[in-house]
Amino acid sequence: MTTIVGKDAPLEQSIEHFTDTLKKLNIEVVEDNWLNPLDNVYSVHLAIASLPCIYTNGKGSSRLAARASAYGELFERLATHLSFSDYYLGLDNSNAPYVHFKDEKWTVIDQADPSLPTDVLNASLRKFYSENNDLNLEDLVDLQSSSFSRGVCSIPFTNARNGEVVYFPVNLLDNLYGSNGMSAGNTEYEALVQGLSEIIERYVKKEVIKRGLALPVIPDEILSKYEKSYKTLQELKGNHLTAVCYDASLGGKFPVVCVVLFNQSNGTCFASFGSHPIFEVALDRTLTELMQGRTFSDLDNFDAPDFDLERTSDIVNLESHFVDSTGILPMQMFKKVPDYRFVAWDFSGNTQEQYKALRYMIAKLGFDIYVRSYNYLGVCVYRTVVPGMSEIYPVDDLIYNNTNSGIDFQEALLSLPQTEESIETYKSYLEELENENVDNDALVCPLLGILPDSKSAWESLRMGELRCLIALAAGEHEKALEYAQWTISFNQVNFTLDKIAFYQCITKILECKTEGSLKLEDYQQGLELLFGKKTFETALDHVNGNARFGNLIASDLNLKGFSAHQELIRIYNILKEAQENHNVKK
Repeated sequence: MTTIVGKDAPLEQSIEHFTDTLKKLNIEVVEDNWLNPLDNVYSVHLAIASLPCIYTNGKGSSRLAARASAYGELFERLATHLSFSDYYLGLDNSNAPYVHFKDEKWTVIDQADPSLPTDVLNASLRKFYSENNDLNLEDLVDLQSSSFSRGVCSIPFTNARNGEVVYFPVNLLDNLYGSNGMSAGNTEYEALVQGLSEIIERYVKKEVIKRGLALPVIPDEILSKYEKSYKTLQELKGNHLTAVCYDASLGGKFPVVCVVLFNQSNGTCFASFGSHPIFEVALDRTLTELMQGRTFSDLDNFDAPDFDLERTSDIVNLESHFVDSTGILPMQMFKKVPDYRFVAWDFSGNTQEQYKALRYMIAKLGFDIYVRSYNYLGVCVYRTVVPGMSEIYPVDDLIYNNTNSGIDFQEALLSLPQTEESIETYKSYLEELENENVDNDALVCPLLGILPDSKSAWESLRMGELRCLIALAAGEHEKALEYAQWTISFNQVNFTLDKIAFYQCITKILECKTEGSLKLEDYQQGLELLFGKKTFETALDHVNGNARFGNLIASDLNLKGFSAHQELIRIYNILKEAQENHNVKK
């Protein structure tokens, strides 16, 4: 059996438990894209075989460690339902006794006063989330249920400091926190340590990049104590590459390591951060994260650092760092004199003692820790939220970039391809869509919370193309021409040649229709020679209103005709059934 520092059970035992549990759930997974760019760096892609959009990436200093990492992450996302947070779960789930978890609570929206009531969050949290905006209950309807009539769904978390139970809206969790603070482990405390370590890691990473902090280099005599990691660092030096390991503890306050890989062939660099109370574990995580899913050929695709702190501290840049470390680093990180002294930190206690130490660090910053367990799959899974510290996205996203922004359009747009409305009705549809603050390049299905089938017309549909199709149905030829030209320009690489030809033909027909000196009958033969008779006739039918909406299939709120989405709902219902069985056993 293989044991590693920081884990409460051998890797083989953990993997066996994960795989046995998936078999009992009848969920088949596929391991692929194995990478081993360095002797002690492995990564693997793990996905549900029938639903590749649910996947994780595992990393570790051995093949076993990478597998255990991937499976643990998969259980985090399944048990917490994070894997489903971007999707509407259909009418049956929306109307079910519970949508997410059996202990959820619903708050009906009072149209006369939609402000946050006392049973949602607590007084201090209501102030925190709505202090600089007009947050109300309508903003907190979750995408998965998409039910304004049912209201706001909240689930209970416990304040680790005083035991207070606080109900957090599902929408708020989905919009602000992502996977930050989610953790799976062999034991309760192993999982909790992992969750708090991740929160601290990302907090420090954000502070370093936002403020342009220069960190002290970790001396070689410290690094050389850890043979595998030290060897990896040495392998990352050469061929115009050099890796430097920094102490990101900010003067001994936090258990965080940073490794920056400098590419001298093109003057670029990128950083990886890792956290754990045990220095050896933090160092290992930082190095395996650095190369996760990457080979040496991928190391030419990063950016040069920048002196402009306003640019590097920009929200979009910070989000890029959290997603895949592709953001820009501040040049100030590499000043000669660091902003903090080097501290040789380490913590040798057991996982329960480690958890207490991490809690103390966060408490000293003045933040409260809220924890919820999701152990119904037979795996220790926790979600930890530290308001003010663990947000991945800005609180303003609840107002300006909410995942529920397309709920109002779900039913109308799904049924649109089968509609037979008047021109005036289609004109009103177009006006409504044009008034929405949605860019032409926004994909329609993610806006609606729909998982489209691969290579279907819905998969590639963007708002600009949808506006074009509705403008054609409305007889708004000048607007349709504008949107058709945009559709061609944006989708040159994405569309098939037939689909590009369809829109090119439409633009030519519309130019004849909108330019007074041109007559279509003078150019019909030429257009048929250019695009073929079938394409010309199909395009002309759309311009004349005899055909509408291309190859889009019509659906409804049960998502009929969307095979991939039906599979998503099936997997989700397996997890709901596991909840039922878990509660029966208890």
